[in-house]
Amino acid sequence: MVRLAYAYLIVILAMFIFGCMVGYLFEVIYRRFFSAKKWVNPGFMKGPWLPLYGFGIVVMFVISATIIQNFPSSMVLYNPTGKLFTNTIQSGPTIYDLIPISIIFICLILLEFIAGIIFIKGFKVRLWDYSNLKGNILGVICPQFSLIWLVVDLIYYYGLSPYIYNMFTYLFKFIFEGGETGTMVNVIFILLLGVIYGVFIYDFVSSLNIFTKLTKLAKQSEGLKHYERFREAQKANLYLAKAKLLEKIPESVKAKYEDNKKKVEERNSKLTKFIDKLVYIDPSKKNTKDNYDSQGRPIKEE
Repeated sequence: MVRLAYAYLIVILAMFIFGCMVGYLFEVIYRRFFSAKKWVNPGFMKGPWLPLYGFGIVVMFVISATIIQNFPSSMVLYNPTGKLFTNTIQSGPTIYDLIPISIIFICLILLEFIAGIIFIKGFKVRLWDYSNLKGNILGVICPQFSLIWLVVDLIYYYGLSPYIYNMFTYLFKFIFEGGETGTMVNVIFILLLGVIYGVFIYDFVSSLNIFTKLTKLAKQSEGLKHYERFREAQKANLYLAKAKLLEKIPESVKAKYEDNKKKVEERNSKLTKFIDKLVYIDPSKKNTKDNYDSQGRPIKEE
């Protein structure tokens, strides 16, 4: 029994760190192209992991496993392969799926809220800011982004759940049922996981004061100042090159382009204003404050 609990713990730890790294990649891409519009490190720590996503995937997995294993057999749940945890009844989507979906959805929102409050109150860091979105609570959660969690919930439950379960079972067998020929591989895997967690824990501890240190470094760094001046010079050169290119384009072509552009912008502007009124408390301040310094790290609040 102890060995089985230990085995489950190892696999859950592997899933957690996997979720941390995948979530980090997702957030980096999202903030580069949709939110902050620049490359930033979106997490509290320096390394490529966001614990919120690691906890998220573990929560979804554990809740799904608990519900599926303890649900009455008369209430059939989604099971496309007929091999999902202890459930062997093959089934498509059913009305009873609303129960695990709702529980997972609520837990994900609570997880985001608790994580946000911990960082704001405990570490004086606001990793995300929903304060200008309607219906927000303390700027930490809001209906608009909660819908994203619902989408994640549905994608996981109906799309990823069988594959995550298969990954869990294969990983379990790989580590603990490999036989004599796989013993060394299993040991190496566990040691590697231990090294990763060692780096993770060190990163967490060392990051507790990283924000204050980086702020002072940014103010004192001459190299950073030179970099900023170089970047501004490159922007100016790019603007001049664009202006010279536009001078060579015939006026008739430019006029037609500007006219079409104006029509598209007017049409998009009406739709954008309508959506902004529904979503934002103050549409004139669509973008929440920039929570990142010049090095792309979250700013510590005083």
